[in-house]
Amino acid sequence: MDANQCLVIFVSMTSLKPSQIAKLHDRLLFEEIHHLKSYFIRLFSDLANEISLDYLQVLHPQSQGIKISKGNELQHCPYQVLDLIRDFDKHMGLNIRVMNWWGRGLFIFVFLGGNHAKANPQGAFVSTLSSLGYSLTKTASPWDYTRIIDLDQKEKIFGVETLNIHLSRFHYMQFVKHLEYEHDLQAQKETLKQQLTYLLK
Repeated sequence: MDANQCLVIFVSMTSLKPSQIAKLHDRLLFEEIHHLKSYFIRLFSDLANEISLDYLQVLHPQSQGIKISKGNELQHCPYQVLDLIRDFDKHMGLNIRVMNWWGRGLFIFVFLGGNHAKANPQGAFVSTLSSLGYSLTKTASPWDYTRIIDLDQKEKIFGVETLNIHLSRFHYMQFVKHLEYEHDLQAQKETLKQQLTYLLK
């Protein structure tokens, strides 16, 4: 079932099944959902508090700092996001996004403007992303998560020629990696910190 089919089912809903009514009365379910949302906001806040804004400014002078955001309606599912640097210019921009998307998982996105020094297809940064298991996203918009994740529009193996063709078509690069959930907050934090250590060089 693809996202469009899910949307049709959602919009055409005109009655409630007994099991759905039971969910509406299940206070513990909604309290658990609240605690899960708070868990990831705490995780992202802890990470953000350990990152120097001055360092981000040195790394990327156009840095807009750090932002934590959240919502409930990304393809009908909640999400929590941690953005670092927050420069989305398609020519010289740089952003690192950690996103927890309910029903899909935990992801790190790395956005690079096409003319940014780190976007060199033969450079050390791109080589590091490849060695760490990041995939190249293949969508016109870096925010088209339905296509990137649900429809798997990304490429695991990418060489210099592939990247050059990609840049000529989209004028930016974005890479993504899926991370497994850890059972412990500290373990999840360390996993993310390890990735960010490589990315914030």
